[in-house]
Amino acid sequence: MFCFTYTRRVKVFREGIMKYRADIDGLRSIAIIPVILFHAKLDWIRGGYVGVDVFFAISGFLITSIIYPKIIAQQFSFTDFYLRRARRLLPAGYTVVLFSVLSLAFVYPPDQFSILIHSAVSSILFVSNIFFWQTSGYFSPSLELQPLLHTWSLSVEEQFYFLFPAFLVIAVFFRAVQKFIIPIIILACLISLALSVKYAPNSMSFVGFYVLPTRFYEMGLGALLAILMCHGLLNPTRRLYLREIGIILITLAVFSYNSKLAFPSYYALLPVLGTLLVIADKSQDGVCHHLLCSKPVVFVGLISYSLYLWHWPLLVIINWYWDIESPVMLIAYFALTFLFAYLSYQFIERPFRNPQTYSKPIMRNTANASVIVFVASISYFTVYKNDEVINMPSDALAIYKAGIQNEPYRDECTDVKRLKGYYEICQLHQSHNAKYKILLWGDSHASALMSALVEFSEEISVDAFNTSGCPSLVGIQRKRNQDCYKHNEFIKEYLQSNPKEYDLVLNVSAWNNYIDLDLLEIDGEQNTERALGQGIKLTESFYEQTGIRSLFIAQFPKQETHIPEHYFRAYEDADITSIERESHDIKTQHFRDYFKNSWVIDFDDSFCDDKKCYGYNKDHLYYQDAHHISVRHAQIIAKQLESEIIRQLIEWESQPR
Repeated sequence: MFCFTYTRRVKVFREGIMKYRADIDGLRSIAIIPVILFHAKLDWIRGGYVGVDVFFAISGFLITSIIYPKIIAQQFSFTDFYLRRARRLLPAGYTVVLFSVLSLAFVYPPDQFSILIHSAVSSILFVSNIFFWQTSGYFSPSLELQPLLHTWSLSVEEQFYFLFPAFLVIAVFFRAVQKFIIPIIILACLISLALSVKYAPNSMSFVGFYVLPTRFYEMGLGALLAILMCHGLLNPTRRLYLREIGIILITLAVFSYNSKLAFPSYYALLPVLGTLLVIADKSQDGVCHHLLCSKPVVFVGLISYSLYLWHWPLLVIINWYWDIESPVMLIAYFALTFLFAYLSYQFIERPFRNPQTYSKPIMRNTANASVIVFVASISYFTVYKNDEVINMPSDALAIYKAGIQNEPYRDECTDVKRLKGYYEICQLHQSHNAKYKILLWGDSHASALMSALVEFSEEISVDAFNTSGCPSLVGIQRKRNQDCYKHNEFIKEYLQSNPKEYDLVLNVSAWNNYIDLDLLEIDGEQNTERALGQGIKLTESFYEQTGIRSLFIAQFPKQETHIPEHYFRAYEDADITSIERESHDIKTQHFRDYFKNSWVIDFDDSFCDDKKCYGYNKDHLYYQDAHHISVRHAQIIAKQLESEIIRQLIEWESQPR
């Protein structure tokens, strides 16, 4: 069934699959516009990110349409193929990389620029998807400030381009395998889809979002369609309204999806299948066909690669200097994006696609000079970073760097299950002469507080069990995620088996954040506030039943901006960023009201005066971001926390356990 004669293959190939189709360029415009609007944070297009999946499906179809007939005709050359891909992608891509690096080298914080330069190198090597997956941890600096973040999808495509042609060549070479190309691709797509569902992004990992194995089915289905059409198994030319149905499916995804979905999983099937229906429909009538083939829509499709390349770096750079949410800036951003894309297409993409371009001295010299500047710039900043070129006094830069310093033992004592694959209680601060032993149980706020606990005296030993994004409460779980429940069940069972191991359990979590973001549920209760209350009640009951003494620390004041980034840009301002203390006090009191008998303390006075809660003072930053306490500030409250713990433990010792 799956093996056809050479004549049949070539006939179908020459009759249409390689002819230029304006509607596919029109489809590219339908892919890129939602992506740009989504990244501009327009509320009415929350699923615009599916444009990337439309691109994936188109790429799988087109690349297979180009190489598969050549492979079966024994006319395929890897060298020719990759040279064409290089001329098509690299000149514009490397221009954007160089522009991003040089535009931000003199103004970006050192930690953000370090990520930028590493992402530049990884994008050059077509592994930026791997880099951003590994950089997208809970504690990582905001990736929204990374101008090359969008190159992850280009790396996924390039990895597909490296592997899939090799598979087709091998499959066609071996006759026994050639008969099963279609079922093999179907099986590979099913496996990819299963992996995409299993490893759908969650608070624990973003691997499913970034890597080729979970994205393969999107391009694989496009490749499958190309092979079916090449063999004449699927060539509908009469009016079946496939194009219209496809447009509806894509539109449905664009306007009904949002960033809370565990994407791609099986959700990407909707825009991918919609894309394939549009491509499969070769009829040349109907409103949708004429719209896709109209000159303005086709033009946007023609420059879609440059639009994709430029839209995100320009957005990041403009956001760094101005507020792009204002209508004027938003319009200016769109205009600038299209201008840069058009110039890039006209003077970089088009000329360098033509092999003859390199024979012209002026173009050859320009290309050579650009390569020298590119290599020199990337090499310099890879080695020396940007510490020497940013315009910031050394004392202010030292305060900034101290503010973003990681807490000690983060890698050893936080997210152990995610990193090692098994649960483990970490020994944070050990003393042979310790009179007391306590357990720190919490989320990333507990992890940030470890900077205080390692400063404790030899009188106290400290263990830790911290899991980012998981409040330290019995029975609680995050919505759409069972991992937090499992983590907390582990520590619950451990404490049940060893109720006398610790003199105190210190519960530290971002209590207010979970309410603000509506993240929690428990036993079918979907309201986060009520779920949190039930979790606190169960946890109090658990401690009472086991005789374990506990301390809950209320969440520190949460700022409205990323404090280190704000300080980096506004360290000379007299007004220090702050929030109203009254609004925070209301949240703290609301948290205290959940408890009946537990010991609850806060450290608000170390952040606030009577009216304001501040992000920093002239000596140090209070936060690593907007709500995680900095190492320096944690060290400052260490003595107060230790003395409070010891005082209470001594008081408890005088009472029956």
